[in-house]
Amino acid sequence: MQAFYDNQPKKLEAVGNGSFRYRYNIREEEKPVQASENSETAQEAQAQPQWVCEEVTVWAPLSANKITEKVLTERWDGNYEQKLVNEYNSAQMGLLSEEEAAARTEAYRAFLTERTALKSQVDADCAELGIK
Repeated sequence: MQAFYDNQPKKLEAVGNGSFRYRYNIREEEKPVQASENSETAQEAQAQPQWVCEEVTVWAPLSANKITEKVLTERWDGNYEQKLVNEYNSAQMGLLSEEEAAARTEAYRAFLTERTALKSQVDADCAELGIK
């Protein structure tokens, strides 16, 4: 889930009820300036920084595998990956036109690339935070 903060959030924060918030893809952006009726005031208003990130809730005990699983299932449900695998297999077996096969193969490749990048980021964050 995407979250917005006025200050840079921590990567991992205890909620207090046995759960933790893990944040990733933390980046600073400019908060959009709200237009007002007075155009001079709107022009004088300066954009303010805000922090944007993705966050998931993970329950104790924490482990790198548990955090990785939560991030991946929050991003994609299991049915989505299975659909991509089925379409990829159909393409490999010659059941689709060349154009459809290329599109299905590329969709699965893009998914695997993004998933690998997310897993690498979670692994690096867990190493930094001392979570095994």
